[in-house]
Parts: sequence; structure tokens; C-alpha cells
Amino acid sequence: MKIASLVVCFSLALVACGGPLKYEVPSSARAPGADAKVLAKVQKDQSLTELEIEATNLAPPGRVTDGATAYVVWHRKDSGKAWTRSGGLAYNESDRKGKWTGTVPETAFDLVISAEKDASGGSPSGETVFSQHVN
Repeated sequence: MKIASLVVCFSLALVACGGPLKYEVPSSARAPGADAKVLAKVQKDQSLTELEIEATNLAPPGRVTDGATAYVVWHRKDSGKAWTRSGGLAYNESDRKGKWTGTVPETAFDLVISAEKDASGGSPSGETVFSQHVN
């Protein structure tokens, strides 16, 4: 009985904290048929969000836009702010999947993944494949 009570208390604590945010993100017209799952664990006390992104059915970046060699994850606090490079999506062309895990120093923000010619660029090229507001 004590174990059952602990499980119930732990479950209620998770619900009270809100738990992780889960998003099913469809692709833009640039990458038809691709999908992404975003798991966001917001840590308000630390003013950051842990993200896990998994993309499936994702065409190679060069097929999304000529000359693109990589997918890049970007974030910004709101539309009045500049984009910040979060990191490169680890893309596997043979299974057409991409993954990224990392943190964003915000608790609410815009998130995009774009196909880029230069993976170390300073801002998205405009060839957005996925877009989601995390809040």
C-alpha cells in the first residue's frame, strides 16, 4: 500500500508541475511529409527549457533548398528579437531522421528548424522546415 501511495503522490506532483510540453509539428511546404516531435521541459526556476527534437521523413537538406548541407535549430524570445543558433540537427540521410537535444535560455520562445548552406550562419536563411512556439 505504501508503494501505491507514493506512486499516486509522485503522479500528482508531476501534474501539479505541469510536466513536459509535447508538440507534434508538421513540416512546411519546403519538406512535405516530414514531421517533428518536440518535447520541452520548462524549468522556470532556472529560466531555461530542455528540448528534445526528433524529425522523421525528412528529405536531405539539399533537396529542400539548392546548396543546403545541414539543418539548424534556432530560437528567439519573440518576433522583435534576433534569432539565436541553438545547434545543428543531427541528420541521418539513410533513415531520413534528425535529432537534437539541448537547452534554450528561455521559458517561452519561437523555435524553427531550417535548411542551411552554412551550418554556422548567424541567422536562418528563410528556408524553414519546422516552426513552433514553445510556451
